[in-house]
Amino acid sequence: MKAAVFYGPNQPLKVEEVPMPVIGTGEVLVKVAACGLCHTDIGYIDHGTPTFKKPPLILGHEISGTVFEVAPDVTTFKVGDHVLLPAVMACGECGPCRQGRGNTCEKMKMFGNDVDGGYAEYVKAPANNLFHLPDEIPLIEAAIIADAITTPFHAVKNRSGVKPGDTLLVFGCGGVGLNLVQLANAAGASV
Repeated sequence: MKAAVFYGPNQPLKVEEVPMPVIGTGEVLVKVAACGLCHTDIGYIDHGTPTFKKPPLILGHEISGTVFEVAPDVTTFKVGDHVLLPAVMACGECGPCRQGRGNTCEKMKMFGNDVDGGYAEYVKAPANNLFHLPDEIPLIEAAIIADAITTPFHAVKNRSGVKPGDTLLVFGCGGVGLNLVQLANAAGASV
């Protein structure tokens, strides 16, 4: 398969043939439809922000696609399902995960940082970390949900508890900030 491979800071990504990921127990192979370019990726490429997995590494953590293959023990997904891969994968077993706070997982792994990500034709992921997408949501548009929408959603709904009548000031209206403005407005706040 083809992938854009990161070899280190201040070097261009190299599009090359790499081995197809091999899935194991509990995993799904996804044919990537879209993968967003995040400021995190730019930090790795242009500013030397270190990745946990040493390069070479396939970057990209805002991924949507179609299930291509499922492990025999996976019953929650089937070939052809439209899916969203979260930016970070929670273990599902640590204290925070058992309390429903996978975003603070003690063993979290991030696509394109700890493991190969979505700047490739295919990516593998644990089935328990994927989300079904309705067929009517275009996969190309869905990719940003993985980070640029879930991050501000968590801030509006879970961290700050925004409610109708609240007033918010948002600093930094890039992709995440603009989505925060929209979500806060939808929650009834003045922004």
